[in-house]
Amino acid sequence: MFVTICVYEDDAFRQFFPLTWSRPVAALRAGIVPLFKRAHRYFPDARLVLLTRDDISELTGHTYPDVPVNIIKRDDGEDVLFVNGRIRSWGNLVQQMRGGRLSTRFINDKLETVAVLFRAPLVNHTSKVTTGAEYVKVYQGETANFPDLQTTASLFQYLWDIVSDIDEEIAEDFQRLDLRHSDMAQVHAGAFVVNEERVFLGKGATIMPGAVIDASRGPVYIGANTRVESHAAVYGPSAIGPNSIVGAGKFAEVSIGETSRIGGEIEASIFQSYVNKYHAGFIGHSYVGSWVNFGAMTTNSDLKNNYATIRVQVDGKAIDTGSIKVGSFIGDHTKFGIGTLLNTGIAVGPCCNIFGGSLITDKDVPPFRWGNSAHWDNYQFDKALETAARTTERRKQMLSGYERAILQKVCQGVANSDGCVRFD
Repeated sequence: MFVTICVYEDDAFRQFFPLTWSRPVAALRAGIVPLFKRAHRYFPDARLVLLTRDDISELTGHTYPDVPVNIIKRDDGEDVLFVNGRIRSWGNLVQQMRGGRLSTRFINDKLETVAVLFRAPLVNHTSKVTTGAEYVKVYQGETANFPDLQTTASLFQYLWDIVSDIDEEIAEDFQRLDLRHSDMAQVHAGAFVVNEERVFLGKGATIMPGAVIDASRGPVYIGANTRVESHAAVYGPSAIGPNSIVGAGKFAEVSIGETSRIGGEIEASIFQSYVNKYHAGFIGHSYVGSWVNFGAMTTNSDLKNNYATIRVQVDGKAIDTGSIKVGSFIGDHTKFGIGTLLNTGIAVGPCCNIFGGSLITDKDVPPFRWGNSAHWDNYQFDKALETAARTTERRKQMLSGYERAILQKVCQGVANSDGCVRFD
């Protein structure tokens, strides 16, 4: 059932800045895998397609070469399911889809489109290889044949929603993924592993003497070729991606992407990939993009002294998160000098260079800024890209032309929504 599932991007991508300047919401991660791959929890044999903004389609295709982007292939007799890339909880959506025979639009209690099911008889006349736009035209021309059905499924609205789901998403991924313990992982004598049946070690993972892996409160996933060094303590539920280094420190309820270096203290936070936070300092209740570097003692606040709920600046609007624990949201390729202090609920755009060892009091630092709250300059595009290229080369990667093109648009402040799918 549902041979093809199209995970699409809608206009709400702006609500997830600064992380979505260069990626779709569906490529963000709360647990072990990106959001779009969670569809395989319910439909393990489905063929996934990503539908994104035109601006980021080539970069998305380069990042996920095994997933078609903005191209839908369908055989005769196949149903096609469109799922909003912001889907948070699937609720009763799966049961509703399996129990019905009609093409249907599924809406949540906010009247947002969560999913649209195209039954085969309605789309058999469409092209076998096409784009999301053709399906939208079918929907618009056949609205009477798409009854609305309210579902208990919900959508993410902001980045802090994703951060708040870390615990349950890691636990769910851990349970549903086909995790086969590798005989080539090594746990040295003197390392402490608590509740080891809830610990997964990938091929080539190494746990050094004096390290602690504690899965008593939730599972711990350690990716292939990742090294957990002495005096590091990882508390579940947590996931550390492959090819990473976990230095001395405390790490609780974290989802860390591939090829990252972490140390100090990190709590209830998500790092996309290739992040360097190896020194002392605290990061909590935060979402951090790729290729970010934290200088020694860089620390963020995630709780006000008066315990009031925290407001975050999102796309020019101040939003009350309703939570008293909210940290920082940091875009790709941003660098922090030693001793930088980040105020509660701060958003920092991509390609910023922040230094001076002071408190950053701005609630929203736009992309390509140089300096600190005492004085900001524009970070020249060529200089910023030179630094970004050097950073990637240090990890034996190359800054692609696709990413350079996106960063140039970010520098210009362009966030074009062309290509977003709209069923509302």
